[in-house]
Amino acid sequence: MDIKQLEIFVCLARTLNFSKAAEELYISQPSVSAQISSMEKSLGAQLFVRNTKGVSLTKTGLNVLVYAQKILSLRDQAIHSVNGGQNTDGTIDIISSSIPAQHVLPEIIASFQNHWPKIVFHVEQADSHRVEQEMSSFRYDFGLMGTLPDDHRFTYYPVYDDELVLVIPKNVEQKNKSIQENFADFIRQTPFIMREPGSGTRKEIENLLSKIGVGLRDLRIPAYFSDAHSILLAISRGMGVSLISKIAATMYVEAGLLKAVEMNDPLFRRQIYLLCNKELWLSPMQHAFVDYTRQFYRSAAYRRQESE
Repeated sequence: MDIKQLEIFVCLARTLNFSKAAEELYISQPSVSAQISSMEKSLGAQLFVRNTKGVSLTKTGLNVLVYAQKILSLRDQAIHSVNGGQNTDGTIDIISSSIPAQHVLPEIIASFQNHWPKIVFHVEQADSHRVEQEMSSFRYDFGLMGTLPDDHRFTYYPVYDDELVLVIPKNVEQKNKSIQENFADFIRQTPFIMREPGSGTRKEIENLLSKIGVGLRDLRIPAYFSDAHSILLAISRGMGVSLISKIAATMYVEAGLLKAVEMNDPLFRRQIYLLCNKELWLSPMQHAFVDYTRQFYRSAAYRRQESE
């Protein structure tokens, strides 16, 4: 078993697809299959289940994955130490919930690549529930989500200070102050568009509403949507109102398609978190990304304070 086999194994464990792994590694699919078979033979254990439903890691494969990633991380640290961090390249795999994937990560990655242009990012979007599930399977280097994870196996860092705003159709004549002062009554009386189960935003909304004595049964919900943009479009057509991340609503508000009411209450603020798995060792470039993202967050928070 050699380093090249470990790289192939880790790539296949992430993609769970022989063709995709071969494409990413610039080798043939038979080569991927042969290397995995050779690795399984040398270990005397099955690492993947292959059937008509696809490819999945066995329990042994999951255990080996943790060690494989640690070995590759040590390899990267050795190279980093020898070359002083020059010409660093590689890939970073991230799974993110929709709001940070669409509105936070692009800015962070673009800024990061000004300093580390050879690092390529693979970003997948999912709801917060799946982000946590996938991070538990060690298939991704990092996860981003707008709610704290339930699993204690993660280290998490705040990377964005977000705010939920009440988004309403532009023809609503009620004054913002009146809505703020009578928020609970307003959302009970007005159709409220909700995110789908598994969404971090929905989890935060449910927690927030419970603190002001409003349950989901108190709401008139005409529709559930899987993403913020669909909800914003529905509101612009007059379907109802909703609580949405301020960063997601900004473009619609500036275009005059709807209005956003800021509640000016700490209950409506939340953090977006960067997740790392405690069982994995971070490579030098992964450490660099964590440090850069946390510093980017502090700088962005300072810029927002200056503008307020």
